[in-house]
Amino acid sequence: METVSVVLLARELAQASTIASLAAAWLRAACDGTGIEQALCYWRERPGDRLLPIAHAHVADAAGLTSISLEELDNPLVYCLTSAKPCHVVQLDALVEVGAGFDALRDHLTARAALLVLPIHGPQHEVVGIFALLGAEAVLRTWQANPIWQELVRLHHVLMARLLASSDIHRIEEQRRNEIDQDRTRAARLLAADFVGVGSTARQLREDMLRLADSSLSLLITGETGSGKDHAAWLIHQASSRRGKFVPVNCAAIPKDLIEAELFGAVRGAYTGATQARTGLVAEADGGTLFLDEIGDMPLELQGTLLRLLNEKTYRPIGATREQASDFRLICATHRPLPELVRNGAFREDLYFRIRQRVLRIPPLRERPEDIPALVAHVLLQHNRECQGNIAGISASALARLQAHSFPGNVRELRSLVLAAAERTAPGKHIRGDLLADLEEDLPLTAGAPPSTTVSALQQLLHTDNLPEALQDFERLVVGERLRRVEGSRREAALSLGIPKRTLARKCLEWNLNGEERSS
Repeated sequence: METVSVVLLARELAQASTIASLAAAWLRAACDGTGIEQALCYWRERPGDRLLPIAHAHVADAAGLTSISLEELDNPLVYCLTSAKPCHVVQLDALVEVGAGFDALRDHLTARAALLVLPIHGPQHEVVGIFALLGAEAVLRTWQANPIWQELVRLHHVLMARLLASSDIHRIEEQRRNEIDQDRTRAARLLAADFVGVGSTARQLREDMLRLADSSLSLLITGETGSGKDHAAWLIHQASSRRGKFVPVNCAAIPKDLIEAELFGAVRGAYTGATQARTGLVAEADGGTLFLDEIGDMPLELQGTLLRLLNEKTYRPIGATREQASDFRLICATHRPLPELVRNGAFREDLYFRIRQRVLRIPPLRERPEDIPALVAHVLLQHNRECQGNIAGISASALARLQAHSFPGNVRELRSLVLAAAERTAPGKHIRGDLLADLEEDLPLTAGAPPSTTVSALQQLLHTDNLPEALQDFERLVVGERLRRVEGSRREAALSLGIPKRTLARKCLEWNLNGEERSS
């Protein structure tokens, strides 16, 4: 590069008034007479988890350039940004299954070109963006080794740092930070109101959920049955900036042969009975949160499809010929030991690491007995509001009995006990301790019998002499066991058994099965 050209370029760069115009001038010069075919500049969204295209040179249909998620860990642009190191790709079309953002960018680039990605460093030496240059491999290596261009890269960084303090980007980021502060205040109030607890464990959980709501990474929630994993997932979604729907899926409640259609949808005629197109839950979660409850029960053959969906954020409905995209945040939950399932070959190791980018453990109620009084008060408040009741509260002896109980069913068991006691308490009176003592012995705390009891009951049915009575007992066992598997949700049990929810509710009342009504 001639001295005169260097001086003119330096002058043009110094006259740039915005980050984008500075990058555009630098990219044009990088392509001028050097053999570089195309050049782009991406800027890191702050706060956020995406790379935004802000300038380009010799890129066809540049208006179609889209942002790139930082979750695409195999994307060379993301690698350069996160590692703060240059990245060299010998041939662009050798990269496969890198991610949806890179695949969209590939449509604008020369397929057989080499790629050089350079980090852009900010005033505090943090990486704020990247340059992506495309051309023949030899051309890129020669350009990278040229001392003049090394100095021009440094000049760009110096000028860019000066612009940051007063640029439009700085003002936009300041406005965005103010909006985020307001959102965090709203989210903190939501968690304080809806995640009940006064102890240090509950306070730490609220802080963890508030922090997790800011992330777009996949989250795995672990904890015992009844500890409130689904409620925590819903709160994290509500506290986040995502404005789409919260879409829950219980992997244990949907039959194996239906779960793929439930998740991904199907076109008309894709299978017997598909008389019309069906929208899947993944499509419904676009812009929101997809919550896969009991992920440990997902069929092994479907786990590979889920992994591909998470990596590329694209999927194909059953019977469809085209891929569809969905931008969702994934939250999974399980009470099962996933590492043990991985060792036994029942759960894919690569999927396990993909869904646990962040982890939240919900402790059992026995680890936070100090929260029981607040939880009881919350349940009674809801009961009085929803049932127009007037339960005055709970006696000291009843509260002491609850605090001494181990609660194997956790918060769900506590709620069942308190609601049952409230139904048996006269208006204006307090729940008595002796009433709770009777309930602890008589109330079916979980829906249905445990598996071993169920097996024993089935064996007894084989020796019956009364077929109509045996059929009714068998039906009761099936419904009770299904309610136990879906943690008491009547809606999910009815859906998985293929019967109307009203029919299931009538049977629960008839057989004294403790299912719960839940909104979808």
